[in-house]
Amino acid sequence: DTQLVGRLVQRAHAGRLPWVGDGAALVDSTYVDNARDALVAALDALAGPRHAGSAHGRAFVVTNDEPRPVGELIGSILRASGAPLPRLRIGTGAAGAAGHAVDGAVLVSQRVRPITEPPLTHFLVEQLTTAHWFSQAETHAALGWRPAVSLDDGLERLREAA
Repeated sequence: DTQLVGRLVQRAHAGRLPWVGDGAALVDSTYVDNARDALVAALDALAGPRHAGSAHGRAFVVTNDEPRPVGELIGSILRASGAPLPRLRIGTGAAGAAGHAVDGAVLVSQRVRPITEPPLTHFLVEQLTTAHWFSQAETHAALGWRPAVSLDDGLERLREAA
């Protein structure tokens, strides 16, 4: 993910990436090859007689099915890419308040000087402190698909590319 991983690494190198909250919220991500394979499996499921009825017209959440604490996942991504770990930790309440303040400042500044990527938003705080993972049982059954690349293997590939 050039958006998330690239931004994390860039901010970590610049010293502008704090830990937010306790890092315990479980999140599940997807290695890019697995996302591609799931899309192909969905197309195959729609075209083939085996799963066509169970996949047609449905939306699926596709993940690696390996939920991890967000702090652990971010730390693993940073280590794999050679970026330093954040030294500053901001509590959830303080980060949420700061995010609201930044959201307001961004709205006001849009008239004078647009801010394209604020350092912190309330939405970002919410995303970093809320669990985001979903059972993959229906996705696996309907698409006949399972992730081929584990998160650890994906992190190793990131390490090799860095």
